[in-house]
Amino acid sequence: MFRKVLLRHGFRRNRRSDELQYIGHWDKLGGIYVTLKPKMAVVEVKDRNAIYVFRSARELELFIRDLKTSVNMA
Repeated sequence: MFRKVLLRHGFRRNRRSDELQYIGHWDKLGGIYVTLKPKMAVVEVKDRNAIYVFRSARELELFIRDLKTSVNMA
């Protein structure tokens, strides 16, 4: 389920990583790395030095939407 959310928002699989990882890049925010683990998604926003952990796809979806709107507003 996490995979569908990430693909819907333009994230792509990082094939260089040993883990199941997806990458997104936005001009105003930089790189966003999402590592999928059993029953959780770990989101790392490099420019903000922040790490977020999500246990449901709905939480991840809402976070990405809010992040996109906050970046576009700034």
